[in-house]
Amino acid sequence: MVTQAIAAMARGGVADAVAERPRTVPELAATTGLDEDAFRRVLRALAALGIFRVDDDGLVSNTPSSEYLRSDVGGSVRWIAQSFAGDHYRVWEYAAEAFEQGGAVAERALGESYFDWLAHHPAEAEIFNRAMAAGSAVRFEALVERAWSDELVVDIGGGTGGLLAALLGRHTGLRGIVVDLPHSAAAAEARLAEAGIADRCTFVSGDFFAEVPAGGDVYVLSQILHDWDDEAATRILRTCRAAAEPSSGLLILDAVLPEGDGAHLAKLLDLHMLVLHGGRERTEAEWRVLLRAGGFELERAEVTGAFPVIEARPLASDAETD
Repeated sequence: MVTQAIAAMARGGVADAVAERPRTVPELAATTGLDEDAFRRVLRALAALGIFRVDDDGLVSNTPSSEYLRSDVGGSVRWIAQSFAGDHYRVWEYAAEAFEQGGAVAERALGESYFDWLAHHPAEAEIFNRAMAAGSAVRFEALVERAWSDELVVDIGGGTGGLLAALLGRHTGLRGIVVDLPHSAAAAEARLAEAGIADRCTFVSGDFFAEVPAGGDVYVLSQILHDWDDEAATRILRTCRAAAEPSSGLLILDAVLPEGDGAHLAKLLDLHMLVLHGGRERTEAEWRVLLRAGGFELERAEVTGAFPVIEARPLASDAETD
């Protein structure tokens, strides 16, 4: 219920509308195209959870929680909320099968794997790409303070280029390559041009299971490997290792699961990766084993900042495992 209620507000742009000024329920219902009585009831339910506020005069405004449904804030969840209530929601109908079989069930719900489905559904792919771009604002904060020089950064599975657009905008000596599937090309090239970095950053269509651009100083995998099981993730790492120089670095922006029974959002995200992709979140020990299988040595896992950053270096060829 909450997932669908939040998504209705996200689709209607309610948080954006009331960020300009508080508005009445009838005004917002007309803007969103929702039935006024239904809108009022959805809003009442969400306000009880601290998502939006309705004052004594009937004016609707944002709360700290609903602020994240705005389009223009760092870490916006406006787009991912729509994906969760749409295609992701459909996949979770088959979650029991995922738990029984230990693998993804997107094909049962959508007729094909999730990423293949996105390639054939441009409207949903646009929402997904916007969600990933919004999330890149949070991941950017994890990278920006690194001691960058005049390096070539290759963002593998970089979507529409949001992460590199922000990073190269802050560090003018950097150059970049965004690697992703062809359906992201137009949006990525437009974003890079809008950011004024098209002369330093290009988009390359590619398949990270087959080949990525060689010669990068730093390779970035931002929320990529958690989409895949260990076998597939190892293949991606092996592709990166084949392209990397001995001096290249690898930065992975993914969750590092804590040991023990304490509450942690990544433990729920781990289930979502299982159901949607057959992927998984990993502990530091599991990351160490996976990286070594892929030809890298874990140097450091920084888990105290805004977003975990795992740093690794290529293994010498005689130290690599089969």
